[in-house]
Amino acid sequence: MVCPVSDLCVGGCNLYGTEEGPINIGGLQQFATEVFKEMHIPQIRDPSLPPIDQMPPSYKARIALIGCGPASISCGSFLARLGYSDVTVFEKEQFPGGLSSMEIPQYRLPYDVVSFEVQLMLDLGVKIRYGQQLGRDFTLETLRKDVCIDNVFVCFVTL
Repeated sequence: MVCPVSDLCVGGCNLYGTEEGPINIGGLQQFATEVFKEMHIPQIRDPSLPPIDQMPPSYKARIALIGCGPASISCGSFLARLGYSDVTVFEKEQFPGGLSSMEIPQYRLPYDVVSFEVQLMLDLGVKIRYGQQLGRDFTLETLRKDVCIDNVFVCFVTL
């Protein structure tokens, strides 16, 4: 568990002072995630959307996300679920996850959990380009000109 739920959610739970005690929100989240993971349900686009070839042109815009950390993983997944079909994440490392993979100890956030979230994003068609660092391998201008990216989002996460 990354979030200190014992201090935040559990500590603020209205049931804290009752006989039953507060809701174990961290345990519920972990249980729900593990069950969902075991079900092997792939991510899909919103079924109420028209087919990709009938989507408005704006949904075909090329979108770049800089850094494959939690913010880009979430953003890429949501954009793809909404119907955007050309989303690419540019990651300077040779692995995804950002701080989730590099800085958080494995006992708090196992790498397979991060890998699972990334796989859900990839299931939706989001692409990741590894070894691509902003300022070293490309700039925002070269993305716009050379790669013909229409929208560039820089996602930062602070812990």
